[in-house]
Amino acid sequence: MARQRVLTPSEPLKRTWALSAVDVALKDMFVSFAAVFSGRIDTERFTQALRATLIRYPFFHGTLRQQDDAVLVICHHPPRHGVREGMSPVGLDIDDVDAPFPTGDRRVLYAGDFVSRLAPGKPPVHDGHRPLLHLKLTHFRDASVVGLSWNHALTDLHGIYDFLRAVSDAYSDPGRAPGEPPVFDRRDIWRHLGEPGEAAGGPPTREGRHGIVHISRAKAALGIARYLKQAVTDAVPVCLFLDEDGVDGIKARALAAGTKVSTNDVVNATLLKFFGECTRAPGASPDVGLYFPIDVRELLGAPSGSVANCLGNASAILRREDLWSSSVTELAVRNRAVVSAYGRTQLRDDLHWADYWRRNTSQGSVYHHWLLGRDRVYSSNWTSQELARVSFDGAAFVTLLRSSQLNKWLLLPAFHSTVLPRMEDGRMKQVVRVSVRREHFRTLARHLADWPHVQEAIRLDTGERLRAGV
Repeated sequence: MARQRVLTPSEPLKRTWALSAVDVALKDMFVSFAAVFSGRIDTERFTQALRATLIRYPFFHGTLRQQDDAVLVICHHPPRHGVREGMSPVGLDIDDVDAPFPTGDRRVLYAGDFVSRLAPGKPPVHDGHRPLLHLKLTHFRDASVVGLSWNHALTDLHGIYDFLRAVSDAYSDPGRAPGEPPVFDRRDIWRHLGEPGEAAGGPPTREGRHGIVHISRAKAALGIARYLKQAVTDAVPVCLFLDEDGVDGIKARALAAGTKVSTNDVVNATLLKFFGECTRAPGASPDVGLYFPIDVRELLGAPSGSVANCLGNASAILRREDLWSSSVTELAVRNRAVVSAYGRTQLRDDLHWADYWRRNTSQGSVYHHWLLGRDRVYSSNWTSQELARVSFDGAAFVTLLRSSQLNKWLLLPAFHSTVLPRMEDGRMKQVVRVSVRREHFRTLARHLADWPHVQEAIRLDTGERLRAGV
């Protein structure tokens, strides 16, 4: 049976931070994943390492509070009867599974039901506060899994990777003097961008460049209802296992053509090619929208260890005919052009858009994404080498897991994808977890032989497997 610990600050914290408009758009969202390690992580050492690291990350002990049109992270709560001032918890669940970890069984390993038992869900309320960070340590006979769930207003995945690496450093070398606290103050992170001016000609468009709109809860519920009616009964989770040699081959061909592309560019190109082949229906929209977040810390002049939502919303509209006629290499080059074109001006416009909607909408509104649309591809392409450097003594990183479901009964929308890094034979490789319709999986079977960089595809709900060249 799982055991639960509540970690509180060793002394009352008296700090307040104001979130940026980008953060406020994510304040109601909790994100989770599970990182698998190759050996046993000692529970007590992990707990002590976590406590020591949280001293440098005090905002994880905070709670969110609305103040006029701003949202604050507050760590100095007023005292209440029976609750010590500064009682801002971080949750830690501990569980033991008397079985070996199914490392070799990809059909089990990436299935939503399996992952949901390893990654903590929305944290429970303690002493009137919902933790902004919740962890779960699960011991198998031959592996350990560190699951995390955090409020997205605090940071993106890059910030969480940095936090996890700090915990592993404190675990492996508890006597080491702690480093400098990570940059969290939003005013400091965004200082080089400058204050966005008012857009000429009135407010920004309702949809915004990246397709996120601030609408009423009723309209958001209507959008979900339409999705349930039209797509969820036909959606299936699929994992594409990329072959690193094949990915390197695409990079080499792109370089020969004059462009250096990244693994993320190849991933997005593969998704676009897949989407194009799956949507050759009569009457389909002539255009396809691609949307993916990019890390803009370098663009902001922010340190790499900044714990924040340093996101740019790169997007492009492509002609469907171009998806049919272009190779994966050609689409990868096009994706690189989209990323390269994203600059400070567009980032300033995005921040202005987010700030406008933050100031001009009610607290009863929600942020709603157009991911429920039929002609858009979303990629959460956060592949990173950072996890390869995270270890707990001899327990090395194996793979990152995220569920293919919004919850236990609702799959993610079609062509919503996440890139999950994994270690194999000493190399970082990628798994593209994507939700598609049943007919899309049949289309993939017809085209997989044309994409040698996709080693294998598995439909997780049935275990059906497709292999390149077979």
